[in-house]
Amino acid sequence: MLGGNFLMKADERFRAAINRKASVMTWSISSFANSPSSSSFRKIVALAKPERKPLSIAVGLLLVSSSLIDFFSTINPQIPLGLSIWQASGLLVLLFTAGAAANASRAMLMRIAGQRIVARLREQMYAASVRQEVEFIEKSEGDVISRLSVDTSVVGESVTQNLSDGLRAVIMSSVGLAAMFYISPTLTMLMLVIVPPVSLGVVFYGRYLKKLSLRTQEAMGEMTKVATESLPALRTVQAFNAQSQEQEKFHEKVMKVLQLARKEAIASGIFFGSTGWSGNITLLGLLGYGGTLVSRGEISVGDLTSLLLYTVYVGNGLQMITYSIYFQSSIMRGVGAGTRIFDLLDRKPAIPPDTGITLDHSRRGIVKFENIRFEYPSRPGVEILKDLNFEIGIGESVAVVGRSGSGKTSIHSLLLRYYDPVSGKVTFDGQDIREFSVDSWRGIIGVVPQDPILFTGTIASNIAYGNPAATREQIEHAAREANCEFVWGMPKGFDTEIGRTSLSGGQRQRLAIARALLKKPAILALDEATSSLDATSEHRVNDAVDKILRSRQTTCLFVAHRLSTIARAERIVVLEDGRIVESGSYRELVNREHSKFRDLMAAQLDAASRQAPSWSQPPSLKPEALQAEA
Repeated sequence: MLGGNFLMKADERFRAAINRKASVMTWSISSFANSPSSSSFRKIVALAKPERKPLSIAVGLLLVSSSLIDFFSTINPQIPLGLSIWQASGLLVLLFTAGAAANASRAMLMRIAGQRIVARLREQMYAASVRQEVEFIEKSEGDVISRLSVDTSVVGESVTQNLSDGLRAVIMSSVGLAAMFYISPTLTMLMLVIVPPVSLGVVFYGRYLKKLSLRTQEAMGEMTKVATESLPALRTVQAFNAQSQEQEKFHEKVMKVLQLARKEAIASGIFFGSTGWSGNITLLGLLGYGGTLVSRGEISVGDLTSLLLYTVYVGNGLQMITYSIYFQSSIMRGVGAGTRIFDLLDRKPAIPPDTGITLDHSRRGIVKFENIRFEYPSRPGVEILKDLNFEIGIGESVAVVGRSGSGKTSIHSLLLRYYDPVSGKVTFDGQDIREFSVDSWRGIIGVVPQDPILFTGTIASNIAYGNPAATREQIEHAAREANCEFVWGMPKGFDTEIGRTSLSGGQRQRLAIARALLKKPAILALDEATSSLDATSEHRVNDAVDKILRSRQTTCLFVAHRLSTIARAERIVVLEDGRIVESGSYRELVNREHSKFRDLMAAQLDAASRQAPSWSQPPSLKPEALQAEA
């Protein structure tokens, strides 16, 4: 009977402990939700919604593990009737083992859920990054990488591990305070005198830490930016013996991060030192006043001892709260990192990639540049193109030439809608290209940049980059057209793994041409596409381009300096200071008096006229042709 009463009371105490914890957690969460940082915090917590099942189980296990300990933390523990001291001890061992298992399971679930949240957040961040306009990413590449790596980890930890630690701290403090009030409300109220000043300190420390954390994350982004700029360009750095210069730049960024970390360390030291001092003074006060109450016979020595033990229990919980990201001081670090992440996730691209009309890949039309004025957003007021007007017919090839800085590459950028003009428009088949979705518009353009980028993977995957559904036969055909015969000489052929710099410049250029040809584009945009090739390879690549031109189905826009490439174009447009100063066929321009084109290409024309006849030259560059034209 007595054993039954003991079990009934134990069950009641166990349920009461869980109810107390649940109410305390609800109050804590709701109170923070009304704080100034609640908007950012709600966004962070929303990331955990897909993991709510494992997180709920983890919180349940947290309650169980804490309650099993609280169950035996009674004020007057007694051994139940019928159990020996060894049997009672064995029962305790079993229950403590169950509590430890629940705590271990809770930690594992929280950790796994946290990693899933970080992985999902990084995917969302990367997706948001690649949809931004080119200038935004190029200007802040290192900062974006820092957000992808560092900030996402901080936010993921704030949602899981530190949230769990915060809940555990609340439970420990709540149960301890309840027991202390039960023993002596007077002494407990004396201890609680410390709570208002400590709470106020947490608020101010948390706000300061939020600002400091945001500045630290930005400084780390700047540090990462320096590394991402210099390491890929290591050949250039070493060629100019600029290692010390780059180390100094990186050192400056590291010292800025260190300076901010030092400020955080000083603030943390002052805060935690103050709270520790306050706790010790409070404990001293409890001992003094508690001793007085014992001498008066108002409480027993056992009660005072139990109360002091619970004070340590509450103190540990409060210490965890001050460290836990769930509360003001540490949560601001997560909010600071989250702010940078959500700034990017919520940012609308200046050129939305998926709005507008979907363009049929088979559609063909005239490309027109109408009254174009253009300046880069990063350089407002500096006009690059001024009153630009020209068109390219279906299947026509046009070469844009001019001195460096005249605006040639900017025309390519406008065609691909990396930027929009300040005024004027680019049209295709009579429609403003801004009416098309960017994705479908770029889908009909094949691009060969001056310095092509190859991605980590096989040669086949790089050629098929713009057309992943291409067959091996189509990939090999495109490679032959672009004179990529070197691929067949490699041990694994098209399955050879390559990186950004594992091939020569000429080889990378030819693979880029093959990649563009495989798309079967309506428009082919080449920016110094043959600049890295020797004469033989250049001729073969130009022959491949000639085949496309002869089909009269692909419009070609060349930006070129090489005479052998320019001479193949049906029409040449000469740029000077962002304006078209001359236009016509190759023959017209070289025969025109006071020709800007002839002045621009004088050195190459003179060299070509002195060369012996070569099968690698187009007919218009043969010495006899040049003499006849002169």
